[in-house]
Amino acid sequence: VPRRGSRDPSPCHTYMLFTLMFFTESQEKFGKSLGNGTSKPKATKSAKNRSNTSGNPTDAEEMATSRALCAQTMLLASTSMSKYQSRLWLRSVPDESLLHLPCRIAYQMLESSTGVIAKKAACGKEALGMIANVVDSSGNGLLNTVVAALVDLLHTYDHMAPLVAELCCMVQEKPTNVLATELLREIGRLDTDGYSATDAGGKASGIRNVAPFISELAAVRPKLVLTNFSLLVPHLSAEPYVLRSAIINSIGHILVRDDVKLAEEKKEEQEEGESDYGSKDDRRIINIAKTRSSLFDILCDHTKDVTSFTRAAALKVLNDLTEKQSLPLDRVMPVTKIAIDRLNDKAVSVRRYSMQLITSLLDNNPFMGLLNPEPYREKVRELETNLKSNIPQAIIEARDIALEQ
Repeated sequence: VPRRGSRDPSPCHTYMLFTLMFFTESQEKFGKSLGNGTSKPKATKSAKNRSNTSGNPTDAEEMATSRALCAQTMLLASTSMSKYQSRLWLRSVPDESLLHLPCRIAYQMLESSTGVIAKKAACGKEALGMIANVVDSSGNGLLNTVVAALVDLLHTYDHMAPLVAELCCMVQEKPTNVLATELLREIGRLDTDGYSATDAGGKASGIRNVAPFISELAAVRPKLVLTNFSLLVPHLSAEPYVLRSAIINSIGHILVRDDVKLAEEKKEEQEEGESDYGSKDDRRIINIAKTRSSLFDILCDHTKDVTSFTRAAALKVLNDLTEKQSLPLDRVMPVTKIAIDRLNDKAVSVRRYSMQLITSLLDNNPFMGLLNPEPYREKVRELETNLKSNIPQAIIEARDIALEQ
């Protein structure tokens, strides 16, 4: 129940702002559907000169300014409702219908954020901030509502994948990123039965729009996707090749090594002075090695996928890993054999990526550009001479006596 002092002004002003933004966004959307606004008579040259020299803002500029001010105000309202719940509501129990109000207009704003310019015009960043505030301050009931709305937007619009991935980076991630986990869980529950790649709409269109979100999220939060990777594994054997290809791309983002970051984490752990640091570090290295080996097995297996798009995606990921020095030594020869074998593939794209992979393997081989064994043999002879010159005389005499006997 809202406090008496703020019961009337806070909800009333929020609903009034929501109504104003709703009609503004609806008018903008209706204008785009008619061809960027209603038709106007063509202005003459003298009229254009008068409008340019007058300095007065045009209708489009006034609309953009109004949308920006309304979005900033609604963002401020959502931030206040999330931070000061104890002041706005008795017993700190917020009204979920009022708390969810910024999200309702944010969904409509994200529908218009089809590109960089459109996102700026539709105040897409402010819309993401509204949803992030609601997610951080709401309970499970409102969180499920937000997740359902975002999944519906992902199904409907093809530009939503990077926006939702950006939203997952804006919410609180300690102790866990609840929003991203719930979204991955919903994607893992996707019904792929009856999928047809030739279907231009319906289920096929929705899956094509949802699939890029997996790789977009893995590019910015690879550890999060790896933690919840078991939710996506069933789709590796599903019919939609776009889902399989997206999961393959996410594996590539996970496998890219960040040695500098790992070294910094190791240094921080050493500074903390853990008594069993060595055993913990050994177990961690073993677990990482097992995980990387399993992911590489999945990549290599899908180079022989039934769909050429997924085969090409797997070879492209292996090529990227090779160029970024993330291919283990024990995988160089198996990957080389796979690339040579895929040169006989019937698909042109697969053969092209196979040639690129072979070129990358030659350019980034662990032996650099020197494959002549003679310098290595010379190094062995130098080491043997150095060892013989440093052996104590007593050991040499004992060896000679043993050889004579």
